Order: sequence, then structure tokens, then C-alpha cells
Amino acid sequence: MEKIKIGDESIYLGKDFLGWKVVHPIKIDGKINWKNLISGGSWIKLIGIIVFVLILLGAIFEVRNIIQIANTCLNQSINYLP
Repeated sequence: MEKIKIGDESIYLGKDFLGWKVVHPIKIDGKINWKNLISGGSWIKLIGIIVFVLILLGAIFEVRNIIQIANTCLNQSINYLP
């Protein structure tokens, strides 16, 4: 990891097989950087992930309810057969 100082800000760069990228370290100078720890360096990405997970959980909950209703209807229709 390379550290570049621009004014008062430090930018951390890491190199992988695709090239250089910005790294958001959890610890900077021995202190925990809570923004990087919680959000991975970007609040927008964190909000996007939370929205995606909530939509996914809502879809799973809705499918589960639909299956329960279908089973209830099926059981009631079986009970009414002659």
C-alpha cells in the first residue's frame, strides 16, 4: 500500500493484478477510521447495499407469505371435496 499526501489529506493506493486502486484502510496512523470500517469508504455504496438487502428480504418475505396463503387455500379446498 502506497500513501500519497495531497494537502492535509492522505490517499492510499494499492496495486493488484488489474492495476492501481484507492484503498480505504480501517486503521490510519494507529487510529480506527470509523467511516472506512462501517461503510468501506463510501456512504453511497453502503446505502445502496442496505437498500438492496432490504428489497431482497422484502421479496423473500412476500414469497413466503404467498406460499403460506396458497397452502391454506389448498388445504381448505381439499377439506371441501366430497
